[in-house]
Order: sequence, then C-alpha cells, then structure tokens
Amino acid sequence: MAAVCFLGAAATAIAHPSSGIVVNQQGEVFFVHSGRGLAKLDREGKLTYVHQSKGGHWLCLDPQGSFSRTQPKHFECVTPEGVRPAIIFADGGAPIAVCRDGNLYYGSNWRGGDEHDPGGLTVSRLSPDGKLAHVSPSLKEMLAKRDEGVTGLAAGPDGLLYVASLSSIFKVKLDGTVTPLAQPAVVADCDEDLPPNWRAPGFRGLDVETNGTVYAAATGCRRVVKITSTGKVTVICKSDRPWNPTGVALQGGTFTCWNGQTRTAAPVTAGVRACARLPPMEK
Repeated sequence: MAAVCFLGAAATAIAHPSSGIVVNQQGEVFFVHSGRGLAKLDREGKLTYVHQSKGGHWLCLDPQGSFSRTQPKHFECVTPEGVRPAIIFADGGAPIAVCRDGNLYYGSNWRGGDEHDPGGLTVSRLSPDGKLAHVSPSLKEMLAKRDEGVTGLAAGPDGLLYVASLSSIFKVKLDGTVTPLAQPAVVADCDEDLPPNWRAPGFRGLDVETNGTVYAAATGCRRVVKITSTGKVTVICKSDRPWNPTGVALQGGTFTCWNGQTRTAAPVTAGVRACARLPPMEK
C-alpha cells in the first residue's frame, strides 16, 4: 500500500485550500495547483500541467469512464474523450467522488427542490445521463446538528461513499444509510498552533484501503491519520508549520505528500516527498 497526501500552506487561503489529488495505476500523480490548474507529476519527477484554470480545489478519478464522453453539470472532465480512467475537475470548492455505481457524488447545498448547487450542506448524486438526486437526509441532519459541512469525499472499494466533516468521518451506503466511523474523532498529538480559521481535527481529503481503513488529512491538526474499520485513530504523518495536509490518495508505491500552496521561495515540486520517511520540507 502507498499513499499520497496533499499539503497546503497555512496562509489566508487555508479556509479553502486545494485538496484534489489522485494517483493512477501507472504511479502518475495528478493534483490541483490553485491558480494554475491540474498538474501531473510522472514517476521520474517531471512536472507538467494538463489543464489550465485559475481556480480549482478538488478532482477525482472516474475509473470506468462513466463521464468520459460527457461533461458533468458543475464540473469538468479534463481527460480526452473516451479515456479511462477519466479525471473530473472541480473548479469550485465542493469535494467530488465517482463511486462503483458509476455516479458522481459531490458536496452540495441542496435545500429541497431541483437545485443541487455545489456546497457543503449535504451530498448530491449526478448520473451520467444528468439526473440529480439528494443522497442522504440522515447525513444532512447529522451535519446540521454539529454545525458542520462536507469537507471531503472518497469512493470506497467496498462500494460505499466515505464523507469527512471537520470533526467526523462517515460511511454512507448508496441508499443513504449512514454509519459514523469516527464521530467525533480524537487526534492525538494535535498541533497546538492551529491554521488560521480552522478547527481541530479539521478533516478534509481522504481515501480508503481495500480492508476499509481510512487515511485522512486532519488539516486542523497538521496531521495525516489512519482510521481502522473499528474507528481507531492513529497519527501516521506530521507536517511542519506552516504546511498542512489537505488530501490523501492511495496507490501502490511510496507514501508521498504534496504542498499545495507553495511560497515564492519554493518550487511546486518541493512539496512532493515520501511521508513514510518524513524528510524535511523545503522552506
């Protein structure tokens, strides 16, 4: 198992940090570099930009190419037509995931009716033929009770949708049934100096291993954590100030991290490192 985590600087942009990162089966890393677009880092370390955008926060893989020949409402398929896996890019701030059923799930501000604009109140589902639906009234109620929203999504190998909020991680069946995995989660050794305007643990990007283990960026704690299927939380990666992990991607190889909001003194590629070895971040 390998993982890739995404680090964003604790600048004023931390309220809406870039979190989108995926790794394909060839080991190529794709990540959102806000202000530039979608970047690709190949296995030799060569950096190229495959999609230009001045915004951007999230992206996801569409393994079966459900949206490879159509453009999903609110989002953009940025790979050539018919290519699988397709890559879907979110220019706004809503997390996205394509689940095993071939539908696109995203954070939305659905309040009833036909409007499913991207946001954080709940999760909506978009089918390749353009049909929209609200996924889980139970999830929406749980988030509202905690005064939180959707801060991360991941499609699990088990066919479930995994949802992050600032304090918790949830498992959602595609029929809308919700099971809290860690609610609220307690992260040991949380950094006492939180990023500006952030709450601990401040979960954001996450991914899921085949055995149901979740790896999540605890942005508010400057940590990456492992959460077992029984809800046990363990810190596995720490970032030095002012960096903050904001996303995680799993794929065979090494455990790698990316700094998503580089300062002028550091090149974009300076943020890519092996988290398992934890070499010093370039500053």
